[in-house]
Amino acid sequence: MTVHVAERKGASEVREGRVPFETVLKECTAFIFVTPLDDTTRNMIDEAELTTMKPSALIVNVGRGGVVNEKALAQALKEGKIGGAGTDVFENEPATRETSPLLDPEVPNISLTPHVAWYASSTVNGTISTQKANLEGWVRGKPQNVVLQGKQADPLHE
Repeated sequence: MTVHVAERKGASEVREGRVPFETVLKECTAFIFVTPLDDTTRNMIDEAELTTMKPSALIVNVGRGGVVNEKALAQALKEGKIGGAGTDVFENEPATRETSPLLDPEVPNISLTPHVAWYASSTVNGTISTQKANLEGWVRGKPQNVVLQGKQADPLHE
């Protein structure tokens, strides 16, 4: 799998390590949004962007409701313009059938969960265990699970 980080929508310049927003829409299959909601991200994914995506595209929004236009997403799923979607955030919280078109039972290929869906006891215990092991590794001078950007650097001396 190739992972792309999209440049901001409408950006005049593409920063190093990023791919133009429009290129990502055309070329990628899975889209994961962890974007905050502000004036530049509201309805960032709307009808035009959904139409640009591949019919096999999958959208996951775990950032903020309102980043993906819910009405356009529901329609794209009904029309088979994209393959599927999952979200745990809604434009209006708490979401109801009256406030969110995504809760319409006629919308296919969508998974909806509470925003705390990750909070299972096994996830919490795994997170605690991993954090403990990471800290102990760091103290021993043998860091693990280190994410580096750009050229491979020495995580102990950054």
